[in-house]
Amino acid sequence: MTNNQQDASEKVESQEVENMEEKPSEVNNNSTASESEESVAEETKKESVASEVKKEPAASDKKEPEVSREKELAKELEATKRRYLTALADYQNLQKRIAKVQAESRDRGVADFLKKLLPVLDTLDKAMEMCAKSDLDKKVMDGLEMFSIQFSDMLAKEGLKEIEAIGKRFDPNCQEAMMNQNIPDKEDEEVIQVFEKGYTFQDRVLRCAKVVVNKK
Repeated sequence: MTNNQQDASEKVESQEVENMEEKPSEVNNNSTASESEESVAEETKKESVASEVKKEPAASDKKEPEVSREKELAKELEATKRRYLTALADYQNLQKRIAKVQAESRDRGVADFLKKLLPVLDTLDKAMEMCAKSDLDKKVMDGLEMFSIQFSDMLAKEGLKEIEAIGKRFDPNCQEAMMNQNIPDKEDEEVIQVFEKGYTFQDRVLRCAKVVVNKK
């Protein structure tokens, strides 16, 4: 074998050895790169999971806002209920006041009307007394008496009431003493005669009775 051939053979062998030495290094490099990629992927995955855990609030954190909102709604409902009850009470009181004012206004109107009728009653009573003393036809007397009774009943239904005076003790709240007399067989302060009848309406005096009082 010539020197040239030997040199060529040695070069080939040397190159093969170098190639064999380089191959493990490449394998090692590839393995290291793969491991690095896996490590990065795992870290990325862990970071993603941690981020999701942070984003998702705990069950207790979710419940707290819900409970707080329920309490706020309950307070608002209670406040609305109180306002409704207050408004309802005010409205009912207003209705009562209006009804009272209307009733008082009606009573005043009726009282004024009845007061204007009192002279008519006085005239009717005097007419009945004169007819009883005269020789008037019985049918006419019965008719006048019937009219007087019906008229008095109608006024009584409206609340007009005659003040009883004869035989009663004098009452300055509803009677007016026109004169005094001394009758031994009568009680002191007893009303013995009525000049003009007195009347009340709804327990209010429309006109005091004008009377004669016994004084001892």
